[in-house]
Amino acid sequence: MRLKRILVLIFVALLLSSSALAADVYPEYTGEPTTITMWAWTSNENYSIEEFEKAYPKIKVQWENFGVHYDKALTALAAGSGLPDVLMVEYTYSSQFMDLGAFQPINKWLDEETFVELFGEPALKWCALDGNIYGTPQDSGALALFYRQDIFDKYGLTVPRTWEEFAEQARKLHKQASEIDFITVPLDFWWICPVWQAGTTLFDYKDGDWYIHFTNPVAQRVFDFWGELIDEGTIDLDMWWSADWYNAINEGKVASILIGAWFAEWLKLNAPDTAGNWRVAPPPQWNLDEPHNGMTGGSGFYVTVHSKNPEAAAIFVTWLNSHEQSLKCLHKYSNLPVMVSPRFAEVIDNVAGHDEFFGGQNIGKSLLEAHAMVDTAFVHLPIMSNVANSISLRMQEYVDGKIARFADILSLWEQDTIAYMEEFGYDNVISGRLP
Repeated sequence: MRLKRILVLIFVALLLSSSALAADVYPEYTGEPTTITMWAWTSNENYSIEEFEKAYPKIKVQWENFGVHYDKALTALAAGSGLPDVLMVEYTYSSQFMDLGAFQPINKWLDEETFVELFGEPALKWCALDGNIYGTPQDSGALALFYRQDIFDKYGLTVPRTWEEFAEQARKLHKQASEIDFITVPLDFWWICPVWQAGTTLFDYKDGDWYIHFTNPVAQRVFDFWGELIDEGTIDLDMWWSADWYNAINEGKVASILIGAWFAEWLKLNAPDTAGNWRVAPPPQWNLDEPHNGMTGGSGFYVTVHSKNPEAAAIFVTWLNSHEQSLKCLHKYSNLPVMVSPRFAEVIDNVAGHDEFFGGQNIGKSLLEAHAMVDTAFVHLPIMSNVANSISLRMQEYVDGKIARFADILSLWEQDTIAYMEEFGYDNVISGRLP
């Protein structure tokens, strides 16, 4: 009951803060008529673009979808030209692009006070560096527990509120039906998320220095917890995003998935035979009196260094990801959990309702509760591709029997990351503590 009361208070706070934004904060466009370009892999952004062009008739937006365009963007950056005005980038990689000089500041049109009003203070860690704001956040990757109600009912499982209960339910299902995974976990940097959800991080940035401390007590506790379940065989590592993984989900061989809020649409597209059986709950907590959450995934829209009209681009990314008309379109047509902006609370009753795929549950409100618990943030390292490669290799070594205890991966991952930072010439690394 304590956790439920806290979630209600958080939700009410969101509603109150959003109502305080009733007055428009979007600046007038002072330039000549122009067309800006945007690369984004999301679907149906055109509906928001059409509404934006009504509000700002002097600005036209040309949207191109090349899929995940990082290689194309990095090639253009190296060439010195060719980036669009606006570039979609996952929060995980945003600091890498900032560090490479791919973006330009937009503080002139979106100051920090307004940014925090529109998107919340944690989002500064995903969209700004050293006081320079480069873009705005769109969707939330807040961790949520997607679970099969029918499997839970059949085997007498309860939705876990704490991690202790999570372990109990996982062992209970494994004992009764070992052919069904209570949950599987991936061999990638998803592992940053449960550490974040526990209230800390593995790394951060402050005042010109990069901090690395994977083996802090909270992170070690998280890896020890999961390691025990994995070592004993209760929980398996799996190749997420593979055809086999999706097939297992669709065939009812997976009872739950711990993943970002954006996964709801992926689930519908890739497991159609399971319609009506899924539900969504907040992630289990280490302390019910102090609920936290973290994120996995989510993306922002940033103004690039090649933009010739940063004013128009800045106005667009601000409007796109916070104006209530755009949020309605993004939720309805792009199926995105666009709940980073507090203004989403103003429109949720109009856009989120009973979802038959999830047994009639209003998952919009459930996911918003999960996002409301994301009360901390950090800056990702500028070498996240290497960080991802390291954890995948170390986990494969564990699978191959070269690492005896799963929890031992954490310190090896830390060593690899520090070595990568040194290899790429970062001499501003502080290890063994966080800011």
